[in-house]
Amino acid sequence: MAQQKTRSLSVELLGAQTIAGINYDSRFNGNSGLGYRVGLGYGYGNTSGLFDQKINGVGVPLELNYLLGKKNSKLELGFGASLGVYQVKETVAYVEDTGWYPGTEDTDQKYGEIKYFTNKENRFGYFFFGDIGYRYQRPNGFMFRVGVSPSFNFGDKYGLSKTAFFPYIGFGWSF
Repeated sequence: MAQQKTRSLSVELLGAQTIAGINYDSRFNGNSGLGYRVGLGYGYGNTSGLFDQKINGVGVPLELNYLLGKKNSKLELGFGASLGVYQVKETVAYVEDTGWYPGTEDTDQKYGEIKYFTNKENRFGYFFFGDIGYRYQRPNGFMFRVGVSPSFNFGDKYGLSKTAFFPYIGFGWSF
């Protein structure tokens, strides 16, 4: 007799969701082996340097994963992509031109004033991620997962940057 596939709903903090999200996960067969995960989450990021950039939005993580283990404790390995629509707010500092240049006859030196330009736009963004962690999952009942989620992108204008190894934790219910 074939084993019934295990499905679960869970809440995740950090990881592929960046801040928080919900996931639906299903095995293709039984309570271990190959499966997939689809989620919906909110992400927020803040960088500073040459540009001050704030990013927030909604992403959809899509993942293929594999659970290794015979009982309820499992090694979780996964790979996927998070696709979403994000609002990007960039603030750039620049020095306003005063019209005075060295060597000109005007001896009254005028120094440039620092001005700021802010731009907001909504745009598509993505990043690829992995999952390496521990999952406690019964065929029916409480489910828990914890681990790290390495991430990367191709460095193009749509790629979102995250910390290389972002932790995650999730709680849910298997059915």
